[in-house]
Amino acid sequence: MISPISESTTLSARFSLERTHCMLREIFTRLASGRRINSGKDDPAGLIASERLKAEIRSLEAENSVIQRADANARIAEGHAAQLSMLTGEMNALVVSSANQAGMSDAEIAANQMQIDNMASSIERFHGSAVESLGNLRLPGDTNAEVEAMYDNALAAARSVQSGGANDLASGNFETAQTQLKGAIVDVATARGEIGAYQRYDLAPRLRSNQIAVTNLTDSRSRIVDTDYAVEISNLGRAQVLAASGINVLKIAGQQARSVLDLLS
Repeated sequence: MISPISESTTLSARFSLERTHCMLREIFTRLASGRRINSGKDDPAGLIASERLKAEIRSLEAENSVIQRADANARIAEGHAAQLSMLTGEMNALVVSSANQAGMSDAEIAANQMQIDNMASSIERFHGSAVESLGNLRLPGDTNAEVEAMYDNALAAARSVQSGGANDLASGNFETAQTQLKGAIVDVATARGEIGAYQRYDLAPRLRSNQIAVTNLTDSRSRIVDTDYAVEISNLGRAQVLAASGINVLKIAGQQARSVLDLLS
């Protein structure tokens, strides 16, 4: 007579097969999601650590967005200042030209003055835009107020040489006009330098530092939560072997049970 597999052995095989099926489901979930931790029960401590890292990453990314907006605002402010620089430079060139060309006709002087007046109007507009753009910047210390004062000096110089001003071409005060305009050129250049320094030595280093931190934190979090495919593939092969073995044990138990029944019948 064939000795059948004991009932306890059969139950053990069934329990083992159920555990193996659970293991397979978890492995397939990790392989499909790409995450080692898909719920708190997978790794409670790892989940807590990963969520803490996620919060730090999001905080840094939010700060990076603020820095990038500040840099964009700085570029806008520097663009307005660049226009002021160009206009005051051209205005000074007209004054110099008028002062060094003896015998210029009244029509020629009037034409130069007309150009100066148009430039002064443009400087008036760009001055307003430049000052307004400073409101979106937080330059170190009292630099905002200092830069605004520089813009004001440039505007005052432009007003002094437009028609009716103390140093318009008709006044003949060419030397005074040039002194004021050269001072305005230096002021605007200094303002642009202050904005550029803020971008280069404040915003850019902070952004680079944060980006490095985000990269490192993301890598650390990935090591905690992401699936290690080499390990999971190895686990999958082992679980499949266990499942096949469990099924074979149950098949043998079933076949032996039928053989016993045949002998008894």
